[in-house]
Amino acid sequence: MINSAARGAVVAALTTALALLPAAAAQAEQSDKDNDIEKVVLTGVNVVDTTPEHIHTGDSWVTHLNLYTAKAKGKGKGKVAYAGDGEAECSAVRVADGEVTTQCTRVLRLKKGTLTLSDMITYRPHEPVTAKTGIIGGTGHYRSAYGDGYITLHGPHTHLKLNVDE
Repeated sequence: MINSAARGAVVAALTTALALLPAAAAQAEQSDKDNDIEKVVLTGVNVVDTTPEHIHTGDSWVTHLNLYTAKAKGKGKGKVAYAGDGEAECSAVRVADGEVTTQCTRVLRLKKGTLTLSDMITYRPHEPVTAKTGIIGGTGHYRSAYGDGYITLHGPHTHLKLNVDE
C-alpha cells in the first residue's frame, strides 16, 4: 500500500511531467524544422538475387544491386550516373494467401558514406509494391543519419526516395 505522502509525490511528479510535455514536443518540432533534410533518390538494379522461387516462412536471401541517380544539372542533365552499390538481406516472416511479409536490412554504399535502412514489407511476388523504410544509421557524411522514405520493389529494380536527417 502506498502511503498518502508517497502518493502525493507521485501525483505531483506526473502532473509536472505532463505539463512540460507539450513544451518539450514543441521544442523538438522546432529543432526539426531547423534541420536540413537531404533528399536521396536512387534506383537500384539487381546484380545478384538469391531469393528462392517458392518462398516459405523462415527463408532468407541476399540481393546485391548497383545504385544509380539522375543527374539534375550540368552537362549530363537528364542522364543517370552510377551512385554506388548496396546489399539487402531479407527474411520471410510470414507467407499466407499468396502474400509474403519480409523483414529486410539494406546497406547502401554511396560516395559520401553508407546508409543503413530497415523495413518490413508485405507484397505479392512478381507484383510491384511501395512501402515505408526507415533510416537507422550510416557512416561518413551520413554518420548521424536518421529518417525515413519509400522503397518501391518492381522486378529487378529497387527505387528509393529517402529523407535523410542528421
